[in-house]
Amino acid sequence: MPAYKRGKKSRPSSAVDTPVHLDVAKEAEPLANFRESGINNLYAVAKPFKRTSEFMSTGRWKNLKQVVAQEQTKDWPIEFPTYWSIDAPPSLLPQKKYCDITGLPAKYTDPKTNVRYHSAEVYQIVKTLPPGSEQLYLALRNANIILR
Repeated sequence: MPAYKRGKKSRPSSAVDTPVHLDVAKEAEPLANFRESGINNLYAVAKPFKRTSEFMSTGRWKNLKQVVAQEQTKDWPIEFPTYWSIDAPPSLLPQKKYCDITGLPAKYTDPKTNVRYHSAEVYQIVKTLPPGSEQLYLALRNANIILR
């Protein structure tokens, strides 16, 4: 394996200065255009398709704590949005429903007690709850009914 393919990033300086000997009979036409162009060293030719150091970012990623600390040191206009002042409108999506017993997504609601449950196994537990305990589960999600 050649030395330049073993992980080295640049060729040795002697490889740049030494001319490359090609079989002139095979590649006479492409070499004629190359010789007419007047280019002697291909390494000196500008390559616009390669990334240069002026376009590469030397900065590092900042975590949220660093960004917030940097924001607080600057004087921002009052209406300028920052991490501390971002307000979001209420969601247009419906609120997710979770099982009152397990906390898993609830697909079903018991019509008698209004307790949400995930599956048939959880429904068996809901049916065996003592009277009044379903009100405690509903109170956890602020859906309990207070009779006066």
